[in-house]
Amino acid sequence: MIRALKKAARKLKRALLRDEPTYYDMFQSKGERFFARLYLHQIRQTLRDQGWQPPKKLLDAGCQTGRLAIPLSQWGFKVTGVDTSDLALRRLRLHAAREAATVKTVRANLARWLPKQASSSYDAVLCTEVLYLRENWRELLAGLIRLLKPGGLGFISHRPRAYYVAEALGRKDTQAAQTVLSLREGKLWGSYYNWQTRQELEEIYRNAQMEILSIVPMGVLSWLAVNPDDLNESQQDLLFRAERDVSPKIQDSGRYLLVSFRRPPRGGA
Repeated sequence: MIRALKKAARKLKRALLRDEPTYYDMFQSKGERFFARLYLHQIRQTLRDQGWQPPKKLLDAGCQTGRLAIPLSQWGFKVTGVDTSDLALRRLRLHAAREAATVKTVRANLARWLPKQASSSYDAVLCTEVLYLRENWRELLAGLIRLLKPGGLGFISHRPRAYYVAEALGRKDTQAAQTVLSLREGKLWGSYYNWQTRQELEEIYRNAQMEILSIVPMGVLSWLAVNPDDLNESQQDLLFRAERDVSPKIQDSGRYLLVSFRRPPRGGA
């Protein structure tokens, strides 16, 4: 009864104030802002390597409350942020106003919004920590690439396979670890996920005719938590397979793999 009353009170507060105090705001989160620094560092490095200078039109697909969109606007980009959550976009606009940033916000489902946009309409596209949760991630990726102008830059993150192997072993969930090692997507712990290795991502982007500039792990030491001493013999065997097959290169580790790429200019690379 008490739980139901608290839930009703939260709903009423959200309806009256158009806000939710317990909402996970990635712009305000200390940890998420740390990870935003990692993304922004790599994005800035790629922009420098490519000789890019704002202003440029940039799409942040799945922008949440603006942890990346707002700094990119402050750098001089003309940023459009798209998200399904009205609450997130309201928070983004409040944060942007306080940070003297300008971000155009669009509330939309990407699967329905992307096909309605004109091809080659953005200089850069950004999509972080979104596609790994979507069963239609291939269609979304193709839609994002379609919006890039020739010569435009893309920054898209994916879950590495090693991440879910480590999580499964940390949970001592042998079946989940075997699923991750043998498949590329599926249900884990009641939710859908997909995951890739560096080599698989290289193939995906090559097949999309994109020029890969880099594939860089975002947050390696922040997720390593498997101690072989805590595993039984069977689980140690799985960990060995993971180390052998997944972890020879550090690029396959981390919370996410950020793919930075370029759509080749018309007439050649």
